[in-house]
Amino acid sequence: MEPILQVKNISKTFPGVKALSDVSADFYPGEVHTLVGENGAGKSTLIKIISGVYTPDPGGKIIFEGKDMNFTEPGQAIDAGIAVIHQELSIAKDLTVAQNVWLGREKKKKNGLLDKAKMNKDTQDILDFMKVDLKATTIAGELNAAQQQMVEIAKVISQNAKVVVMDEPTSSLSEHEIDALFEQVHILKKNNVAIIYITHRLKELTQICERVTVLRDGCKVDTMMVADVTEKQIVASMVGREMGDYYDKHDHEQGKEMLRVEGLTREGVFRDISFTAYAGEILGFSGLVGAGRTEVMEAIFGATPVDSGKVFVKGEEVHFKNPKEAITKKIGLVTEDRRRTGLLLEKNIVENTSLPSLPFHAKKLGFVNKEWEREQAQKYKDSLRVKAPDLQTILRTLSGGNQQKVILGKWLAADSEILILDEPTRGIDVNARSEFYALMNDFVEAGGAIIMISSEMPEVIGIANRVIVMREGRISGELTGEDINEQSIISLASITSDAE
Repeated sequence: MEPILQVKNISKTFPGVKALSDVSADFYPGEVHTLVGENGAGKSTLIKIISGVYTPDPGGKIIFEGKDMNFTEPGQAIDAGIAVIHQELSIAKDLTVAQNVWLGREKKKKNGLLDKAKMNKDTQDILDFMKVDLKATTIAGELNAAQQQMVEIAKVISQNAKVVVMDEPTSSLSEHEIDALFEQVHILKKNNVAIIYITHRLKELTQICERVTVLRDGCKVDTMMVADVTEKQIVASMVGREMGDYYDKHDHEQGKEMLRVEGLTREGVFRDISFTAYAGEILGFSGLVGAGRTEVMEAIFGATPVDSGKVFVKGEEVHFKNPKEAITKKIGLVTEDRRRTGLLLEKNIVENTSLPSLPFHAKKLGFVNKEWEREQAQKYKDSLRVKAPDLQTILRTLSGGNQQKVILGKWLAADSEILILDEPTRGIDVNARSEFYALMNDFVEAGGAIIMISSEMPEVIGIANRVIVMREGRISGELTGEDINEQSIISLASITSDAE
């Protein structure tokens, strides 16, 4: 079989940085070819070259269906048959499913008016072909993350794409929703579509992928058949050394009560939530996406109101009206979407690190204490090993793992004693994860308490000392010791209403 897409000797140089160096790879129809590597390995740059966002350095070639291509803009790649489903979905939430599918390529009548009926019918035909229970006329903003992902795939099918790039498509999906996505991947494969798949979840390779290419520091390390290698071998290729169990669970000694929640309720969202978090432990929160875990934590942090219930910090009842009041009680929240709500992407490391602490470290008349700002930023850049040229580096230019370290640094600078981490390792590579887990262990060893929400079962099992499982806005159980296993978590997360 001949490859449908080839990249040959691709290099890409930016001012002061060589992002790719002499990378070659072949992509075959009806096959899932995964790109893996640490953040900053060059995966995103390669995809942007394939999709026409960037042009390669002289000497590099893209060959599509046997012809040399010179894409200078994304529209040219789309017209040729190459489509990209980005990690940050490009859904217009005020438009219908059909309007999203045909956005920018609207069907029109002879008189030039939009042919809404035709767009609705063609979209519904595609959704039915996908065996997806969605209506073409539904407003996209009413859909959950998994359904929006289906809309993106429907868009790809409507474009008759021959190559589809999926960038971290499962990062915000539950296990059940991932299964539904993989069904669509298999449908695309059966229709001879070549799929380029980017993921940090290495267990997915054995589920849907045939071939894997490892990138490290902008260079291709190897291309391997997934059936011929183990996960540990792939990880070793990614990081350049053997890695043990990077989850590295510690048997921390449970200390004093740090946070207690009693009967917390927000009608229609979560009900009767009660738990206690202790110093010296990592308390995991598991459950399906949509179970209400994030909403509970936002309410505890004072970001959203509750209808009833009590919150205690170190035994003292608190009533946070806003996050600032939670911060004064030494609580920090690492949000699920770090790029939207966790960072000021256009600001530098100093400004991001000091942000939650500014009200408490201002000089007279409210002026910022610049000396304190720089000291704190340098302290946590060094101690957390943030890879950046200097403190003035803009956050947008950092890898996901380094962005996450800056977020952790800002809460450490705020002297947080209770850290709520919502999907803390989403979108960061195995080496950065290993470092982040070590930092979490250091924090609780020093007497802090961590509450970690994670949709990744191996992460919950491998890191948490206790696990609380939520289902449909309620706590369905608590697990400790050997009971923290996949079967127990799935069982509690999937209890039916009848069983309850």
